[in-house]
Parts: sequence; structure tokens; C-alpha cells
Amino acid sequence: MWCPKCKSEYRDGITVCAVCGCPLVKTLPMEVDASSAEENVRLLNQVDGRENLQALSDGNNAYVEKSTKYEDMKSTAYSFLLVGVAGILFLILALTGIIPLQFAAYMKGLMGIVMGIMFLIFFVIGIRSYMQLGELQTQVVKEIDDIESAKKWFRNNYSAKAVDLSLDLDTSESLTNKYFQRSLFIKRMLHQQFPDFEDSFLDYITEQFYEELFPQDE
Repeated sequence: MWCPKCKSEYRDGITVCAVCGCPLVKTLPMEVDASSAEENVRLLNQVDGRENLQALSDGNNAYVEKSTKYEDMKSTAYSFLLVGVAGILFLILALTGIIPLQFAAYMKGLMGIVMGIMFLIFFVIGIRSYMQLGELQTQVVKEIDDIESAKKWFRNNYSAKAVDLSLDLDTSESLTNKYFQRSLFIKRMLHQQFPDFEDSFLDYITEQFYEELFPQDE
């Protein structure tokens, strides 16, 4: 028999601990090393946090630069417009006989309808994409201004040394742990100052700031 409180062992027949007064049990419950468990949770949270901060590389929440979106949209607009206009022009020349095609009349008509619809869709997509370029250009300018504003504020308030002092980092800590804590600190400070920034954008500029502040870690 065992005392669950002081862990004293008694012979069979005794039911109460003489020291603690607690009812005895046949077996002691399995003990869990709380410090070890907390350390494991902390390490897992660090891994998860680092993966979340690196979502830019391949995650669904990865931030895409507005300038990249602009260039992609411009390429789409010009490509679809070119194909649409060239296709419609070709059909007009073919159906009017300027470009001779050896098809029966009904085949020419069918081809004109099917291809005409297809090239018209291309043209409409090109027009719609082109019309979005103005809005994207505005977003590009705003993105540049937001990044510069964030960088200016952060540089005026924090240096690499100031970040580490704020975190009270131990020089013996691993690089992974330092990266995790520094990145979360940078992102948290930026979020407090710029609450309107979306989360993926904060991850994006946090990564830029980290590379600028701690180039030796790269």
C-alpha cells in the first residue's frame, strides 16, 4: 500500500497514512514530468510559429506583391486582346473571301460562329483585364508607401540590438528559437502600429525587416 501524498509504503492491512492521514492506495499514479511536457509544447509552438511566418514561400496565405499582380494582369490583358483582335480580324477576312478557305458554305458559317464566339470571349477578357490595371497600379503605389512607412517607423524605434534587449535573448539560444522570437516581436510591434495591415502582408514585411536587421543569420 502507498500514500499518494508523501509516497510512503505500508504493508497490507493498513489503510491510512500515519504521516499524512491520507487514505492509502494500492499503486501510485504515474507521474508526469511537467517541465518536460511544457518544454515540448513550447518547442512545438515554435515550429508551428516559424512555419506560419514562412507561409510566404508556399502557403495558401502567402502574400503576393502588388507589382507582381500588376505585371501578370498586364500580360493577361495584352495577350487576350491580341489573340481576340487578331482572331476576329482573321474571321472577317476569311468570311468575306479576302482570305480564301476551301470549305463548304455551311462549314464556313459554323466555323464563323464557333470561332467568333471564342475570339469574342478572348477580347472581352482582355478588355476586363486591361480595365483592372488602373486599380492595380494604385495598389502598387500604396504598397510601396506602406512598406516605406513601416520601415521608417521601425527603424526609428528599433535596432537589432533593441529587439534582442526587448526579448532578453540568451546568446546560447538556438538560431531557430532566436528567429522565432525576433520575428514574432517584429510582427507584433508592426501590427500594433499598423492594425489595418493584413496578416499576410505583415508576414511579408516582417521577413524583409528580419533579413535587414539580422543578415548574419541568413
